[in-house]
Amino acid sequence: MEESALLAKIYSKEQKHNLDKIELIKGVPLWRIVRYNTRLFYLNSLVGYVAVSGTTSKKVGSRKLKLFSGFWKYIIKKDLNLLFTFNKLVCDNGVYLDKFIDPVIEESFLIDENYVLIDPRNYTGNYSRLHKEKTISNEGRTISMQILQRIFKLITPILFGKTINSLFNQIREEFNLTVANKNKYFLLCSSFLAEYCYYLFWLKMLRPKRVLLVYREGHFGLIAACKRNHIPVAEFQHGITLDNTVSFTGQYDSRIDPDYFLTFGKYWKGVHFGMTEERTICIGWAYGKYMERQFDNSKRLEDTALVISSPEISDLIIDAIKVLSQWYPSINFHIRLHPCENYNKTQKERLSSISQVEVVDNSNDSATVLPFYKYVLGENSTVLYEALSLGCKVGMLNICGLRPPIDKPGISGSFYVIETHTDFQEFIENSKNTRVSKESFYSKFDNTIFKKFINNNM
Repeated sequence: MEESALLAKIYSKEQKHNLDKIELIKGVPLWRIVRYNTRLFYLNSLVGYVAVSGTTSKKVGSRKLKLFSGFWKYIIKKDLNLLFTFNKLVCDNGVYLDKFIDPVIEESFLIDENYVLIDPRNYTGNYSRLHKEKTISNEGRTISMQILQRIFKLITPILFGKTINSLFNQIREEFNLTVANKNKYFLLCSSFLAEYCYYLFWLKMLRPKRVLLVYREGHFGLIAACKRNHIPVAEFQHGITLDNTVSFTGQYDSRIDPDYFLTFGKYWKGVHFGMTEERTICIGWAYGKYMERQFDNSKRLEDTALVISSPEISDLIIDAIKVLSQWYPSINFHIRLHPCENYNKTQKERLSSISQVEVVDNSNDSATVLPFYKYVLGENSTVLYEALSLGCKVGMLNICGLRPPIDKPGISGSFYVIETHTDFQEFIENSKNTRVSKESFYSKFDNTIFKKFINNNM
């Protein structure tokens, strides 16, 4: 059974037990704090699910120890916009940036407003970062959180043990949980409470006008603190979601979910991100506009295809490349591995038998690499949709066990679906990049819509 169907079954189990009614503290559903971890564990017990994460990143600058948060100097500021950056910076020509937030600032009216970027990394020093002068690094929060987590690790079993045990006992048999899972629940709740208390203090001190962030799953303590202080929260879309997912499958819950969800294309619907449609706003893809100014299409490789891989399909991608190399021997293949993916000895030996293949560096952000390729191939990755937005010719591989979502609306019309030798030949030789407009996946950033949204709703 595929992942989406399994998640639908899991969600049905969750609804049966009405888990969202159990609150850790007033207004905070306990299940949402432990849901992601529980789903991952259960999927792994069923099918050996691989949780793909892109949270790894290079260290930036030299690390300094700061005992106090950088928030202090902003206490006297009024109408602050707090923007919490993604946990992975990208590097463009030596300049580091968060591709979801920094380009929005560059392309919008926010550049002229009071805003502060909260960076989750613990690194400072001499490095070039877009909007560095408005960035608060994370040393003070890290130290404060370590202290608070130790405190809550001791008191959570005393104050909240009955509630946590009640939820655990209710779902233990349903999800094949063990004592290790219960211990994990206590740790997750301790971390949540530490983050919640930390931001309760700072939000009261700063009194920001609004908070914008990337990926709610890593910010539940912050979101809960914002709700308590009546501060609106918006989340930026950070990936593609066409079906049920571990992070987002479920109904919108105003107690813990962001107030609004900002998409980078009209194609994307709120239902796949656990949001209602009226709370889902398409503002467009500011990073695409930013990147267009950095690259020249004339530099694209004409005889090489970039192949996007991922840990759960590593072997299938190698199988597919072997077939493609036989179908079209004059094309070279550059494999870009996922940050969490590494080939083993057997896989490397298999690749060595294919003369036209090379595993390329994946340390830079995909969007800084895509403009150098005319052809991009893969199964179903965010990178494929990014490639469309950057003018690449993109093919979805439906061979050798790879199963792209070709049944979804708009997919087969926008991507080349490669199932046969003839399909691949057409993909290489057809002069058109795509068969229909790619605009709905990554729309052009619209500052007017973004400004109207901010002014009217936040």
